[in-house]
Amino acid sequence: MKKFNFKTTQEFEQLFSSSNDEVTYTIVQGIEEAMIKRNRTANLFEISFDKIDLVYEISLPSSQWPAALQQCLDYYHETQQSDYAIDTWKLLEASKVL
Repeated sequence: MKKFNFKTTQEFEQLFSSSNDEVTYTIVQGIEEAMIKRNRTANLFEISFDKIDLVYEISLPSSQWPAALQQCLDYYHETQQSDYAIDTWKLLEASKVL
């Protein structure tokens, strides 16, 4: 699970408003870890903000893994990151048989 602490909501929006390497990689890794541990939910992110005592955990149920992995795969194709694309494709195929 990747931990993020933001000073403002604008920082949060900036990171999650479009695809990027860090978020995409964290999604793939979170799903892969959940599959290895045979969990039904992938814990992806822990979000907190300065001056607020709440922590938000973002997770993804196994029913949504194929769609999330397909989006990650599309991102890796668009950014021409073939090694990550191959690994993500393998994970995507494995997630379809769960």
